[in-house]
Amino acid sequence: MKILNRFLLLFKSDNKENVDIEEQTPTLINNLINFFLFCIVFIEGVICLRSEDIFFAIPLLTLSLIFAFHFVYLSRNSMARGMQNSLFFFSSVTFLYFVVFGSSTGINIIWSALFPPFIISLMGMRRGSIFSLLFMALIAIIILIINNYGFIDLAKQYTLTEKIVFLAFYFLFFIATYAIHYTYTEIILKKERRVLDSQNFNKTQEELISKLSHQIRTPLSNITGIIDILEKTTLTDDQRDYINTIHASSNNLVNVVNNMVAASKTNFSQIPAEEVSFNLYSTINNTIKLFQDDQEKKKFSLSLSADIPTNLIGNSVKVKQIFLNLLNSLLKYNKSELKTIAIEVSRKEILPDKIVLKFRIISNTVVPIPKSELGEDAMHSSEVIHLNRSKYINLLDLGITQKIIEMDGNHIEISPDSVKTVIEFTASFKENNKSQSIENIKPPTKQSESYFKPSVNIADANILLVEDNFSNQQIIILYIKDEVRKIEVAFNGKEALDKFGKVKYDLILMDVQMPIMDGFKATEKIRQIEKSTGTHTPIIAVTANAFPEDKEKCLASGMDDYISKPFQPEDLIHKMKKHLS
Repeated sequence: MKILNRFLLLFKSDNKENVDIEEQTPTLINNLINFFLFCIVFIEGVICLRSEDIFFAIPLLTLSLIFAFHFVYLSRNSMARGMQNSLFFFSSVTFLYFVVFGSSTGINIIWSALFPPFIISLMGMRRGSIFSLLFMALIAIIILIINNYGFIDLAKQYTLTEKIVFLAFYFLFFIATYAIHYTYTEIILKKERRVLDSQNFNKTQEELISKLSHQIRTPLSNITGIIDILEKTTLTDDQRDYINTIHASSNNLVNVVNNMVAASKTNFSQIPAEEVSFNLYSTINNTIKLFQDDQEKKKFSLSLSADIPTNLIGNSVKVKQIFLNLLNSLLKYNKSELKTIAIEVSRKEILPDKIVLKFRIISNTVVPIPKSELGEDAMHSSEVIHLNRSKYINLLDLGITQKIIEMDGNHIEISPDSVKTVIEFTASFKENNKSQSIENIKPPTKQSESYFKPSVNIADANILLVEDNFSNQQIIILYIKDEVRKIEVAFNGKEALDKFGKVKYDLILMDVQMPIMDGFKATEKIRQIEKSTGTHTPIIAVTANAFPEDKEKCLASGMDDYISKPFQPEDLIHKMKKHLS
């Protein structure tokens, strides 16, 4: 079977690597039949040449050269319309030649019966079927009428039995070919409908859950905000205990919403499939930056071996998605005061057509697996770790990540022990010919900022709050009113732009989802205005969209920082002080 598979790969179009298998199949079949036509005609021509029958040898050998050219050309190029028509013409001439003059081997009936599968594969089911039936009518005219009256010299004379067998054999091949193509087309259409329905269902489900998450977070943020304010007032012991219980329940509800949204993101159709040239170091490093903040002590390190090219060709979005999920899980379950993550990338295999890289992530995260499930002695034995890989993946919420990695034929391994967790996975890329080795990269020099950004004390700051929800406005104002000099409110991005053009603000708190103009568009407009003035106003996103990719989208639009609802008042004030100074 391996030999047969390798043989069939010879007929695969070289430039069809990125094309779906359903589109590759017709080309492969055409090339395969084209190759067999060459063999048939060439053998017939050689036999005629050996028997010194020049009348048959010359046209057959000429046609074999034409088929050889078609095979060599079509097996390396997508089938252009001109080449398709040319192949159709010469194959029709060849089959007619066998019908009229017969063949030296005496099995011209079989050769002619190959016309329906070849033409239907070449021209499509509808056009190919019409041409096949027209060709059958032409055969009937030749063998039933023209052949009987001897209009063509040297034409083969068929007996009545041969005529009946000829037409019956041809019609049988036509029916079989049509049935196979019809069934194949119906299967593909049904598969596409199922995929499309599934994608639409998943997309609708994700949009609904995302919308519900946003709607839940907004009032939840108000609840936690009021709780924070109440905790600072004079309370009895019983009242404080009640407040703490409400606070803990609110935090649990936030975790439920996070898990609900994460569980819904099992559809990978939104990940682009195209492969592009990208810088691996920059892609991973930019992902790490999304998790760096001053509220938790974190230490990241990233190292790539010297033999890895600076630029690779592959799916950069998928790489970022994998690292977003892995880092988020490792940090979420890390209870250490200082959270450390080391990322090591090495070249696993050196192959002529691709680069296989091994990614190793070492964290001081301890996997929260109950000892009662494994037994204290066997807790960290290699055999048990391997057998319970799926359990570790579930405990770290890495099921989606595992699917993303394994869908390309790669694998992921998790090796936890009592002090750390090591995650290893592989990924395949292509080398960019214009790339260079990582050891030749010089760290870029940091460019000085072109804008003017004076230091402002938060007590003297003039703040613009952009928020469409009145309750949210009141909560945030309660948070910061004792810390800043003045707070102005805009109900949408357009109103914020109007105010920004008239008043100088020291900092902007920007909601994301708003009517008329959202926070992303408003931020982009503000940054465009600032290019002409050489100034820069810090913008902090205050949003209920609470996932790493949401933070990345906010930063990409030009915002300076991001905080998700619900949040602690101290966290918001800390970020404001950071960007004002």
